[in-house]
Amino acid sequence: MSSLAAPKTAHERYPAGEVIFEENEEANCAYIVESGLVEISTSVGGERRVLTTLGPGDMFGEMAALDGSPRSATATATTDTTLTLIVNDQLRSRVESAEPVLRLLLSVILKRFRQEQNLFRHGNAGHTLEPNSLAAPQTLKGAVDKITLESELREALNRNELALHYQPILNLSDSIITGFEALLRWQHPRLGTIAPQKFIGIAEETALIVPIGEWVLERACKDLLRFEKYTANDLTMCVNVSGRQFAEPAFLPTVADIINRTGINPAQLELEITEGVLMDHRSAPLRWIEQCKRLGIRVAIDDFGTGFSSLSYLASFDIDTLKIDQSFVAAMQNDPRSLKIVRAVSQLAHSLDLDVVAEGVEESAQHQLLDDMGVESGQGFLFSRALPLADAVELL
Repeated sequence: MSSLAAPKTAHERYPAGEVIFEENEEANCAYIVESGLVEISTSVGGERRVLTTLGPGDMFGEMAALDGSPRSATATATTDTTLTLIVNDQLRSRVESAEPVLRLLLSVILKRFRQEQNLFRHGNAGHTLEPNSLAAPQTLKGAVDKITLESELREALNRNELALHYQPILNLSDSIITGFEALLRWQHPRLGTIAPQKFIGIAEETALIVPIGEWVLERACKDLLRFEKYTANDLTMCVNVSGRQFAEPAFLPTVADIINRTGINPAQLELEITEGVLMDHRSAPLRWIEQCKRLGIRVAIDDFGTGFSSLSYLASFDIDTLKIDQSFVAAMQNDPRSLKIVRAVSQLAHSLDLDVVAEGVEESAQHQLLDDMGVESGQGFLFSRALPLADAVELL
């Protein structure tokens, strides 16, 4: 069959001696040998050279189908042979839906194969064949940046590049600071401060979030003791818990160990989980929250109102705080629906004896609105950005 013709069936049969495709033809599919034998050969210096013989279960022709280059060898059925065909669209759709790092890896492998193939056929004097990229240049650059960032993140803890900044949480009625939220920052020696949204996802994917999260928790507990030297009030330290940490069986035992080692009052530690985490681990939250309660730790639902969890969860879970997402706070002055949502969440929380914290408070008018509707606490740029410890203690 000519590889220029579109395959008409998913299976094709070739009698012994028939050429399946020839070197330098365009490719429209790859093959899997169902039965029979296929010889792969190439021309070297004008002579035909057999590279290998393939049998049932082997795949061939996939590289040209993937990278768009001409066939690099000739395939011939050496016995009566039946093949399964995989068309280019099937291959490419799977590659394009793969994670960018995997696409980059496949592209590099193909490029190296083509380079080695060129040296084999032409020697060092020949030109180098460049396969078409399997992803757009910007996508590959993003994948390279991601790999680099992951490698550097693995060393960031050992190099003391990670730091915590603290955003104060205030009582809206009297503006007294009642606690702080610990927010992770990465001070990269070359790139400067890297925003959490650029590396937390990588940490989650690679499980680096587990040791990083443990460091965050211990650092925050130690800093809580330092904050308390500057105030007579019992402050609450809020620490975010990712989905990966939530699912880690050793997480809460680690929390208990850190509480014991640092000597903090567990009632002053509040772990924040999002609605998304609750929905992704439907059977686990109740047990997890019950364990937190046994340790004496407070639990908050972060970004409340942005997820799709059932309100019945609030009655089932022994949580302490609802944090209203900043998107509603930002919109409530001009969007009646957002204002109604904030008011409804506040009323619902109070009916369940939960504390309410409004996130992203940036304007005095927002502060006044929230205070008028009975929201106890707030945090945001109106009061302070997240600050290093030395600066944050000056707020007390």
